[in-house]
Amino acid sequence: MICRRILLLDEVTSGLDSTSAREVIASISRLAQSEGIIVLASIHQPSLETFSHFHNVIFLAEGKTCYSGPVDGLESFFDKWGHPVGRFITPADHAMNYLNTDFGSGLDDEKGNENGRNNAMMQEFREYWLSTPGGAPLGDPSLLGKPDGTVSRLDTTDTTGKAGLIGTTFWNTVVLCERTALNYSRNLLAYGVRIGMYAGMGFMLATIWIRLGTRDSTINDRLSVHFYSVAFLGFMSVAGIPAFLEERAVYLRESKNGLYTTLPFVLSNTLVNIPFLFACTVIFILICYWAIGLHPGAAAFFRFAGFLFLPLLVAESQAAVVSSIIPVFVAALAIAAFLNGFWMSVGGYFIRARSLPRFWYFSFHFMDFQKYAFELLTNSDLRGLHFTCESVPSAASGCICAYPSSTPEKCTVSGEDILSYLEIGSISYAKWSGILISIFVIFRIG
Repeated sequence: MICRRILLLDEVTSGLDSTSAREVIASISRLAQSEGIIVLASIHQPSLETFSHFHNVIFLAEGKTCYSGPVDGLESFFDKWGHPVGRFITPADHAMNYLNTDFGSGLDDEKGNENGRNNAMMQEFREYWLSTPGGAPLGDPSLLGKPDGTVSRLDTTDTTGKAGLIGTTFWNTVVLCERTALNYSRNLLAYGVRIGMYAGMGFMLATIWIRLGTRDSTINDRLSVHFYSVAFLGFMSVAGIPAFLEERAVYLRESKNGLYTTLPFVLSNTLVNIPFLFACTVIFILICYWAIGLHPGAAAFFRFAGFLFLPLLVAESQAAVVSSIIPVFVAALAIAAFLNGFWMSVGGYFIRARSLPRFWYFSFHFMDFQKYAFELLTNSDLRGLHFTCESVPSAASGCICAYPSSTPEKCTVSGEDILSYLEIGSISYAKWSGILISIFVIFRIG
């Protein structure tokens, strides 16, 4: 299979006089022919000599294709339409008289001054081109070919339907996913650094909370690991704000041009972020999970990874919502950081949930995604474990446990005892995970 090289040029002749512009385009044309390169270029106000170096041309207006065909076919196109090209005007300038809707609204046919700049003339231009053989742009669902090869313009409500809308959304999402993934792979500063941050956090936890063991004196240290994993890894979502603001700017420009709607943008951003965040989660856990000495076994490891991945998705979505509402980096960063700190405060770790003021407890405490994630991680780690209490011969039971124990005669405290004391032992993995997924979906829809 032969892969053709493509050269993309954006306004390559801007700022040049007509002679310089002609020589630049002529040089590019010779290069393309000698090297077998396809050249796609946007250009403004080409002279007739400059314009003649192009083989095909596309005219766009309001995000729609109004002409696509050979350059040398333009004059005959205008002749057949009934608006021939004047003696002292180029075909490109003549076309723009009809396609530029920024100025004026009249058409003085009696004087031969065809300055058709209103929307009606642009629509007439496009409708005539669509009626010519081969005048249908690829992928336009509002066009239907006739047996004689011509194309008629139909009402989009009659032809798109549900299948057309789904198909368009699907392909727009696929293209945006491909572009976003490519940008991620190229933007080492934004995404490579973020992966390094998660790896660095994992290394830090692994070397600070190293080999906690199963003595009851390390229980609070384990709880700190769970809280730290949720809160501070979620806090790193603010690092994705600059990249999202760039994507948002591109989305606003392209959506205004009618290229796609909000749904493909949201879907593509979500689908590309999911594997990226999951990779960050796995890297973090691989570094610190066994070094810390959390619940042994493959099932517990993968369960822990899944429960940590969910709040990272929510935190990333929260940062995206803030960036959408406040598209200023410093302001978005400050608000997102404040929200993360706020969720830490009402989650029930620094202060027991039952000790929170009633307003905070019955409102934001149950809206806090960090609360649900912390409780999931804590249950995943502690259930099934037994911790050895401190032996104190003078005590009635011969030992003292850091938490109330159901087995004082064995001088141990179980993970279930700790969960019961913290009032989080009766949670459902499925229900709490469902709540986190629901918050994630709400943020994405928002």
